[in-house]
Amino acid sequence: PTLIAAVSDAVQPVERAPAVGVYRFWRDFGFVAGALISGAVADTLGAAEAIAVVAGLTAISGAWVAATGWSTEEARLSAGPMTDIGTRA
Repeated sequence: PTLIAAVSDAVQPVERAPAVGVYRFWRDFGFVAGALISGAVADTLGAAEAIAVVAGLTAISGAWVAATGWSTEEARLSAGPMTDIGTRA
């Protein structure tokens, strides 16, 4: 829930639905791909190696986010005052 809230905060309200949709697509794709990769590695090399692969992929992902991170502060500042609060489009 925290990451999806960060995605929502980082975009303009009009862009929120597509941004959350893209986030959810890649998150759900990761669930499927992760299960398939982990299962294949566990079947061929063993459970300990599968855990090591998952840990390695997680570390690579974290390093990538740390190196290329994005700032929601810039998005908030560029959005200007929140004049659409409480209104429906």
